[in-house]
Amino acid sequence: MAESTDLSLFNVNSKQQMTVWENGTGVEQVQSTDAWFNINTTTPETHIQGLAASLPIIVVLSVLFFIIVVVGIVGNCLVVVVIVKDVKMRQSVTNLLIINLALADLTIMLLGIPEIILFMVNRGWLLGSVACHVNRFIMVASLYSSVISLAVLCIERFIGIVFPLKVNELCTRKKTIISIIIIWTVSIFCGLPVAIFNQTVPTAPNIKHCLTVFPDNNLSQLYIIYKYSESVLFYYLPMVIQIILYSIIAKRLYASNDELSNQFKMRSTCNRRYDSISDTMKARRGVVKMLIASVLLYFISYSPIQVHIIYSTFARSSFLESWDFFVFVMIVTHTNSAANPLLYAIFSQNFRRHFIRCLCSCCSRHQYARTRLDSQDSRHISTRSSTTSKTYVSRL
Repeated sequence: MAESTDLSLFNVNSKQQMTVWENGTGVEQVQSTDAWFNINTTTPETHIQGLAASLPIIVVLSVLFFIIVVVGIVGNCLVVVVIVKDVKMRQSVTNLLIINLALADLTIMLLGIPEIILFMVNRGWLLGSVACHVNRFIMVASLYSSVISLAVLCIERFIGIVFPLKVNELCTRKKTIISIIIIWTVSIFCGLPVAIFNQTVPTAPNIKHCLTVFPDNNLSQLYIIYKYSESVLFYYLPMVIQIILYSIIAKRLYASNDELSNQFKMRSTCNRRYDSISDTMKARRGVVKMLIASVLLYFISYSPIQVHIIYSTFARSSFLESWDFFVFVMIVTHTNSAANPLLYAIFSQNFRRHFIRCLCSCCSRHQYARTRLDSQDSRHISTRSSTTSKTYVSRL
């Protein structure tokens, strides 16, 4: 799951007074809870902390972000394509949730491209007022959908592994589709404050930023409550759910060989080989590793934001956001949206096989089209040469 430089989870509860510039002079103070811009309010002029990086560092970071975006877009597109094209994978309710997760991450990656460019250019918000509302709202809703999808996916896996007899009752295709609809409904509803209160604010001469601004102090207090509710709903609660359920899943999957052997004897036919027990243990432990990696990645990606919020709440001194902090948060949050397909490829043999097959198919089609085009060009040149030769002979 990726985050833009001004997504909702980056905003903290500390009230920052920000001078709004009009005709080159500061004319009005507005309340903002945006954590991305360090506003110096001790002087009449508003100062936004700029980039403290040299050109080589900017180039390196640009290449790094380019790689992350390309991997994220290609990877999430591959996830959707391989599931949709394969009949067996398409029938799995787990894969329906994975498609929803991939689409949410893909949306974040695509809309995050202009955000990254603006972040690197450091000239404020250049996309206009409409994009300030729409772009940020869609990204926030997609982020929420991605987080909720991870939690629902965890619950579905928990039911499938711990209560396998209830899978056909609780994890049907119809109920999964309803769950996805509910996921997006909740995500859109919770993202409405961004769509309503976001606006472009002049923060310096000829510089505007897309900020969440509220008209009065009372509404700002409500927004602080909203921010803490957001942290609980979209960070702490999903983390607690995933840690508890994945711990139970891991304990169940790391059953002893004797217990697993007894399960096989009860379920299998007479000619089932004992060697398959070892293969099952290996496959199940691979799943556990993937789940642990997913939880760790999720925690690492969004823990800096939550540390920022906690520090800004309880610390006496204000948190001074630095360029290094911005870059780190940008990298880890965008990496989160790009990394899930890589985890599937690393830990899932099925996904890895389909990824390779899909890529090879695309390459072979490209090679075939190129060969066919070269052949057509060759025939065209040959025909043209023959026609020219016949014309020359007839003239003689």
